[in-house]
Amino acid sequence: MLIPSQRQSYQDFQQVLDDLHKSTQKHELDKTEIQERFQAVKQLFQARILTLNPDEVNQEHLSAWQSRQTEIHRQMRLLETDRLMLQAARNSATVQSRVAIICDRLNTLIQYCNAMLQL
Repeated sequence: MLIPSQRQSYQDFQQVLDDLHKSTQKHELDKTEIQERFQAVKQLFQARILTLNPDEVNQEHLSAWQSRQTEIHRQMRLLETDRLMLQAARNSATVQSRVAIICDRLNTLIQYCNAMLQL
């Protein structure tokens, strides 16, 4: 089981991921808004998720926690690459393809947050 501060960190992270996901779903895509929301996600991730202490995790859940934490970190690095590719996209078909990839990545991250909250 997660301690309350860890649980709150994952809930907050999930909320900013959801906000970014909503930004990508707007009819009129605003790359500046996506950039700003991505920065909020990245800052929260670096300040509150990366800094979580594994010593505070229940030993029976430690392996699952570490595995998911590693995967969240990997997905965040991939999300940053996807965002950069979106910023560089000029063709509308490419933009839509990149947005779909970002949405999938965000859904994956949200699922990992849900899994962490189940510990």
